[in-house]
Amino acid sequence: MALVDTWPLLVRIWKLQRGLLKQAAPCIDELGLSPRDLMLLALIERFPSPGLLARELRLPTPSVSHAMKRLEKHGFVQRQSDPGDLRRFIFALTQSGRRALVKGQECLQAGLRKSLERLEPAEQETLARLLSKVTEEPA
Repeated sequence: MALVDTWPLLVRIWKLQRGLLKQAAPCIDELGLSPRDLMLLALIERFPSPGLLARELRLPTPSVSHAMKRLEKHGFVQRQSDPGDLRRFIFALTQSGRRALVKGQECLQAGLRKSLERLEPAEQETLARLLSKVTEEPA
């Protein structure tokens, strides 16, 4: 049972996420990506099909398929036959996609580092540990 008022906590998490995305948007835009595109690129190796990506991100499969086609058109990903089922296909990052992913992650990390500067190093470690704990999937 939660002992804190969870709504203000949710609002703070939302504000942090929105602030980081807003701050990183110009940098990510320069790469020709949206924040959602960046997330797709980050997850493509673990979840290489549109269906798997959609389930992981809790997005409609057609939305993910459309985004993946756009990323393919711009050369960030390439379509490949699924070695486990040749009737299906999967996506893989191209070199261009990998470079864009690294740069996009740097954009977001710079904003987070700036926000974390307000905390002492021990507080940063505590925050990282607590976020890991509350975002772990239950066994």
